Amino acid sequence: MVEEKYRQQNKKNLLHRYVYVAEIQEEYQGNVGDVGDYYEKLFKNLSNLYGGEGITGLLLVYPKHYAHILESSTEMITEITRDIQRNAEHGNGPVKNAKILVISHDIPQRLYGQWSCRVLDIRAPKMDQYEATDDTDKLVIDMLRQTLQLGSYLAKQPKLNLKNAMDSLHEKVPQFLPQQEVINFLLGIDDNSMSTPRQYLDKYEKPFEVVLDGELTWPIPVRLFPYH
Repeated sequence: MVEEKYRQQNKKNLLHRYVYVAEIQEEYQGNVGDVGDYYEKLFKNLSNLYGGEGITGLLLVYPKHYAHILESSTEMITEITRDIQRNAEHGNGPVKNAKILVISHDIPQRLYGQWSCRVLDIRAPKMDQYEATDDTDKLVIDMLRQTLQLGSYLAKQPKLNLKNAMDSLHEKVPQFLPQQEVINFLLGIDDNSMSTPRQYLDKYEKPFEVVLDGELTWPIPVRLFPYH
């Protein structure tokens, strides 16, 4: 039934929405526009390798951090997460540290019509002095709400006006933009409301161990009859 539904909608795979935040490696902070170039090249390579559902979403790049909303298949999201983890471990890409805020599975439709990147030259001089007054899960939910509101706002823009709308996000809809102070705070704490890339990958890469009831019994039961 699920496959038939997606065949009728001309979808090749189940579609998921993936939102994460990251700290930018120092070498990329001098020219944060390179972050967008990096992902544009990565997505092109992944599309050539895997095909399937394309990648749509929005990359918001700040001077030291970025927020990334992606819509694609499980295979694409897993490969992107592997790349994030390699970046963090080996320093060979734009990511120094990252936290996954949510993966929304089997979304009915895309919120973003294409993948885009926007550099926001907004300074936050007192970023390290930020003190959260809300619980971490509320901070995460509020940030996710902002990304949904931003996507809805962009989806309502006429195609001819989309570029102007993207270029004026900070002036027109600052309330829909994740705050750098909050991104920096979330990256600096451990909380069960978020996942690290390593935690996400472990769910897919580590074998699932099943413990049988007989293995928890001592002494080990002896079979009285031979196996056939």
